[in-house]
Amino acid sequence: MSTSPPEGTLPDELFVEVQKIFRATPALLIGSGFSCGYGLPGMWDLGVHLLANVEAALTTDEAKALWRGASNAVKANLEAGLNTIPQGAAGREELVRAIRYETAKLILSATSVAEKTILDQGLAAGHAPARLLRLLFNGAAQNAESIPVITTNYDTLLELFCDLADLPIDTGFTGFRRRKPRTAPIFQTQYSRVWAAEKKGGFQADHRPFRTVRLHKPHGSISWLATPTGPVEALNDNSNAARAIVVPGPSKYQDALVNTLFDAMRTEMNGVLGGASALLCLGFGFNDDHLQGVIRARLDAHMPMILLTRDPTESINGLLRAYPHAIAVFKEDVGAKCFWNGRVYRSEEPLWQLDDFLKKFLE
Repeated sequence: MSTSPPEGTLPDELFVEVQKIFRATPALLIGSGFSCGYGLPGMWDLGVHLLANVEAALTTDEAKALWRGASNAVKANLEAGLNTIPQGAAGREELVRAIRYETAKLILSATSVAEKTILDQGLAAGHAPARLLRLLFNGAAQNAESIPVITTNYDTLLELFCDLADLPIDTGFTGFRRRKPRTAPIFQTQYSRVWAAEKKGGFQADHRPFRTVRLHKPHGSISWLATPTGPVEALNDNSNAARAIVVPGPSKYQDALVNTLFDAMRTEMNGVLGGASALLCLGFGFNDDHLQGVIRARLDAHMPMILLTRDPTESINGLLRAYPHAIAVFKEDVGAKCFWNGRVYRSEEPLWQLDDFLKKFLE
């Protein structure tokens, strides 16, 4: 007779599996749902902002005509609507610049508000993302050079949470005021100098690998400024300078292909996903075709995966049907429902939220 727990009860095996995945130090993938939890705009809000502001930023009749032609489609679905803007059309480059500018402007403003709110709470390393990052950092293998984090978000919340957790972060840039991306490879082993006692007395300088959180941003960042010689990173720059970000729609993959930095970042990201022992996804909807393709290839090899997000997308539902070994936790009423191995388990606790998930399974 089966001894499996009834659906609705979290089985002991689920706790064992989650803890096993964390012992393997999963790569971390952060989507827009994560930032929305801190008040950042989602795709719908971005679409509303663009519809209200882009046309006023355009100067040519060609660009205005393109935008008016796409507006109805943008109202229904932002990215699908932007993809109706034809390649090579007159006014397209001006329109893409305006979309990029208004997108960065909105994210800059919202990030400033979110970061102030986070800091005003006075929790420091007690914030759930900071606790997660420190858990992964401290739990990594002794010889691990880095903790890989990938985010498709433009904001700088992860950078802030690394600071709050007192963790060293590597964004692929070096310098001080205007940081330049490293030449290939963009991420390199970091070293710290320590003084080791010698048998004959005295001390000898020794250089040892220094673990960092490596932050991969394949779609760019509000901290990346666009310059004639390529992106530079400038922290806390709230000016109106153009930002190096890959916006949804017509320039998304073109930017990633023609820009050396975006290409290098994507190559590094592919390497992380290709070699990951496991994957933890927060607020990621699996609507990015490139990322979804790489992840599916790893899931084909039975890579363990945990997904926490408020609501499932069609892409997520398809992924769970194809890969039932993946663990997914979604919001249900005031609690949560968990999908794993073809079964559904329910909890009265909101385990889809990172704070509750960590306390329930890992802390």
